[in-house]
Amino acid sequence: MKTVVAVLLGVGAAIAATNASAQSASAPEQAGPFGSLEIRDVTVIDGSGAPAFGPVNIYIKGNRIERVVSVDAIARERREEEGTGAKEKETRRPDRVIEGKGMYVMPGLVDVHIHINESKDVPADYIYKLLLGHGVTTIRTFNVGRNDPKGMVAEKKKIAANQIIAPRMYVYPFWGRDNDPRNSQADGARQIVDEWHALGVDGIKIIGKPGLWPDVFHAIADEARKNGMGVAVHIAQDGVYPMNAVNAASEGASTIEHHQNLPPSYNYANEPDRFLETGRAWLQADGERLHGEVIQSLLATMRKTGFIMVPTFSIYEANRDVTRAANLPWHSTFTLPAVMDTFLPNPAHHASYFYEWTSNKEADWARAYRRWMEFVNDYKNQGGVVAVGSDTGFLFSLWGFGTIRELEMLEEAGFSPLEALHAATENGAKVVKNPELGLVRPGYLADLVVLTENPLEDMKVFYGNGVTRVSADRKEVHEQCVKYTIRDGVIFDAQALLGDVRGMVSKAKQPLPPNKP
Repeated sequence: MKTVVAVLLGVGAAIAATNASAQSASAPEQAGPFGSLEIRDVTVIDGSGAPAFGPVNIYIKGNRIERVVSVDAIARERREEEGTGAKEKETRRPDRVIEGKGMYVMPGLVDVHIHINESKDVPADYIYKLLLGHGVTTIRTFNVGRNDPKGMVAEKKKIAANQIIAPRMYVYPFWGRDNDPRNSQADGARQIVDEWHALGVDGIKIIGKPGLWPDVFHAIADEARKNGMGVAVHIAQDGVYPMNAVNAASEGASTIEHHQNLPPSYNYANEPDRFLETGRAWLQADGERLHGEVIQSLLATMRKTGFIMVPTFSIYEANRDVTRAANLPWHSTFTLPAVMDTFLPNPAHHASYFYEWTSNKEADWARAYRRWMEFVNDYKNQGGVVAVGSDTGFLFSLWGFGTIRELEMLEEAGFSPLEALHAATENGAKVVKNPELGLVRPGYLADLVVLTENPLEDMKVFYGNGVTRVSADRKEVHEQCVKYTIRDGVIFDAQALLGDVRGMVSKAKQPLPPNKP
């Protein structure tokens, strides 16, 4: 991996340099990786689901966590008795130090359902910085603009080489988007999977037919398994008959992203119909069968194939209160006008169907959420593995903000804060098949988030617009709690990144100059 060294703005006294570093004006938001980096006196949430512990010092060499050392009074005294304390002070002169007293460190968040919907008016840089600014260090993406698989892999390689400020990327191109006739044939499907694997593609995203024709799906899943690739499945209504969720999981789906009697007038191509009936499907479901036979089938498949559930609660939340979603406090500062335009009612835009939305539809979705959340929580309680995916970029859900909202909604479903963070760290690493991510553990990749507040007490501390606390005497204190996002040992100043985003939005809102005669 290439080393990119740049000046880190806004760090102040929290990062102290012991060796001078070269500076790069082109990337002021990042610094490193370093030969050695030390994060001192922090409390750690290690991502395993275990309680927080600390204070500790975290030692990073290059892009790897080298050691996690307790520095509480008992541990210090023990090391003094063993004669190791003085030796440690003599030999450790890190290139960078983050003084983290009172802060919290946890693994970088892994969002396994992302769309990089870049366009002329929505640069990928804007999306990447929103994600990193919220502590998201790894994404599994199903598109990068309109790039083909080769273009998606090229983007992934640029990120790995630190040529782009962005989270670590795993690419899962959509199946069947290129009109290749082999997409609908089992033998041809195997050829395509092998070609994608040779390019460096990490997995396949299947949405509806032709990928959900049983013979084609079996060929894709079987060939992907042989190549060590993943298979993400969105079971759209047009695919439910040939391949329901249990069938897809048992056939080899790595993840199922969005989980009926449909009315006679139902038209899958009509989005108001499609998204309304998606919610009503939960109201039609047999609860006893869902919590019994269905969960047991999915658990058996999980043990056999490694299947992981990705609920994506947050992306549909607008359906239960569109007024709230359209007026979220961060839209004015962080949402580009071109992005907001894609959210507004428009039959020509995907998932912009609120021109026909009513209170009774919102009520149906609110009731559906209760059943959906109970199902996912019960699945988790019975041993099922659940990961975090936000599907942001649609339905008034913004990159980064949507990831954090998913954590809150897991809590609403019944997950403890530790379980929610576990879903977003170690379980996300399982989805992307990287056993060196998702934990604060020696030998693992140095993907971390440094926060000034405890996310186990309040997930809102991740939000890019910060949190405001009001005391009993009505005094307000506003704080930006995500200080640094570290990916592969590279330190990103979260507030510098989000400041860049605010600048992009402000510039985009400025009126165009008048045309000169």
